[in-house]
Amino acid sequence: MNLHGRLSETAGDASTYAGHSSGYARRVLFGRAGGSVHQEAVIAELESGGSVDRHLHAFEEAFYVVDGSLVLEVAGAVERLGADDYAFVDRGVAHALRNDSDAAVRWFEVAAPQPGATLEDTVFVTDHALPEGLERPYWRDHFDPAELPAPSNAILAGFDAANVDGAALKILVGPATGASQLILMLVQYVPGGFITTHDHAFEEGFYFLEGELEAELAGETHTLRAGDYCWSGVGDSHALINRSDRIVRWLETQVPQPPPRYQARFTAEWERFLAKP
Repeated sequence: MNLHGRLSETAGDASTYAGHSSGYARRVLFGRAGGSVHQEAVIAELESGGSVDRHLHAFEEAFYVVDGSLVLEVAGAVERLGADDYAFVDRGVAHALRNDSDAAVRWFEVAAPQPGATLEDTVFVTDHALPEGLERPYWRDHFDPAELPAPSNAILAGFDAANVDGAALKILVGPATGASQLILMLVQYVPGGFITTHDHAFEEGFYFLEGELEAELAGETHTLRAGDYCWSGVGDSHALINRSDRIVRWLETQVPQPPPRYQARFTAEWERFLAKP
């Protein structure tokens, strides 16, 4: 199962934190309604002067600010996040959001395990102690394109130039930042960069920030540009290639976190294996 869409054509919802927020709205890119069983990803927005009251979740969250300025109050700290800043908030850690700038702020947000189970998984609180045993209740940092390695075929262990090349990535949120449920990474392909048809034992989601990419999703070809998104379910085949003359850059989620081995199964390799006597 897979899906693709365009942010400008995706309906917004201002009811998620009704009664506990002002000026807040979100557009769900992929989640339960689209077939995902492990994650929910949204583009959220706070108007100037908007806020979301202090709350905590029964899931992990990662944020990446697309544009504007977001104030995150968490674990006794006040973090001001601007464009290309990102943050991780662990399960059960109370946090509040506000926008004290004179323009709206938008951010990409992914949550896992998937919100919306039968139990109440978001609770608004006036104050709350940190869960016991947490070494790192939250993490924040800034993405700089200069941090990306040179484009190559070495984006993940075991990949070679026959299956992927011209690619670079940086893991923003993952085990090293305290996350146990999700991966959030920034991926970039130079012109001609590609990955051949493959599938995974985990879900992948994509939100495009810059440039243009040709994506093959379950045998159908789509051209995706900045502001577009797509998602592939477990075992769903997909391939990506940058046929343009400029870089393409996107945010990518992987949920659950990939295993240390066998992160991808490439169709051509497997077909050659099956053809052997």
